[in-house]
Amino acid sequence: MSVIRFLGALITGLLAAIVLLIVLILDTSPSVSANASEQIADADTVKKLLAQIRRSINDRERGHVITISEQQVESLIGFVQRAAPYIHGTSAIHPDHGTIEASVAVPAAVTTLYLNLEIKVLPADRLAIDHVRMGSLSLPGPFAVGLVESALNIYTDSEIGTQAKEQITRVAMTETQVAVTLQPMDSFLRQLNEIRAGFDEEERDELTKLTAYYLRYIAGREIALKKKPQPFNAYLNLIMARAREQSTQDNVLQHNKAAVLALAIFIGHHRIANFVGDVQPDVEHALKPASSVLLRGRSDLSKHFIISAALKMLSEQDVTVAIGEFKELMDRGMGGSGYSFVDLAADLAGVELARVLADPDTALRAQNTLASTPDESVYMPEVDGLIEGLSKQEFTRRYEKVDSEAYLQEVEQIRAKLAQMPFYNRESAG
Repeated sequence: MSVIRFLGALITGLLAAIVLLIVLILDTSPSVSANASEQIADADTVKKLLAQIRRSINDRERGHVITISEQQVESLIGFVQRAAPYIHGTSAIHPDHGTIEASVAVPAAVTTLYLNLEIKVLPADRLAIDHVRMGSLSLPGPFAVGLVESALNIYTDSEIGTQAKEQITRVAMTETQVAVTLQPMDSFLRQLNEIRAGFDEEERDELTKLTAYYLRYIAGREIALKKKPQPFNAYLNLIMARAREQSTQDNVLQHNKAAVLALAIFIGHHRIANFVGDVQPDVEHALKPASSVLLRGRSDLSKHFIISAALKMLSEQDVTVAIGEFKELMDRGMGGSGYSFVDLAADLAGVELARVLADPDTALRAQNTLASTPDESVYMPEVDGLIEGLSKQEFTRRYEKVDSEAYLQEVEQIRAKLAQMPFYNRESAG
């Protein structure tokens, strides 16, 4: 009887602790209210940050200093908010500290509650977190970092959390930017690859196997060896015809997903494989077509289209569209191709393609249509008349920001074109 009482008291205590924790960390109102369209106005500045990160990875035998401006941080936070509208965040950089704040909406039974976060970073010869605040609960920085470090180490059965923390050897701040000094990345990246390989071996599921199968299949077709540019539609015909041969009503969604992912890896970018697993026959030589693949006569559109379809298969629609939009905003800067509603049309069409292929009510019909359609007009709208090549200055003059009425009208015109296409029309989709 005493044991039962003890267990009852223990359970009651745990429930009380959970309730107390919820009360402490959740608030009834957000602490941050940020406008994502204003935050991503300087998305073009992120290109410089990405270039620094690429250098630190490619030249992994040497240490590097990554300089991050407040504009870049705000742009990335704005991207997150466009992809996940329930998150609002902001940042600030000062010579003696930097802060990141966020409010995450948490739907509750009666009302919406908010997880309000604040992380304060200090300049130091290491990663120094002053505190992490969640609602009314404030954790000392070293304790919070230690928790994350231990969790990563335990989850991966490695020392990757410790290595990640020790990669940072100095953090310096000015009024407008943070300079993070990193140790050579070679050892850390090797450890990451070992962990990923271990997970792939343990968790190599049916999707990974199917994607590898379709990748080998499309790479072995005669069209993939031709030296002249080939139509995207021919590739799509081939891979969807193969998927149709392999599919039943029970497994059609898995085959459609694997076929799209394989085509995205082959035509779009080989790094899409990182989201799927070990699918390349030779990891040192990624499979790719011998010549460019054209959609509406352009190789860039085929990449936009199929990568967006793949990302939609792997994530939520808001994430996929936000990635495409952010990429276009980055292209407005010097050296970029400029903001393109043509590219955005291909992104949105790819999202729609994934939608009909992933819907149990339309998957088989869509598969059958794509296996035999004679041209791309079934799934890719005309792009004549859509504006592209806009510099940052011209984009701002015309549209101001990405939630302005003028901008939303342009996007709505593209969506209207897609809605009018029988292949995507929800009412005639059955």
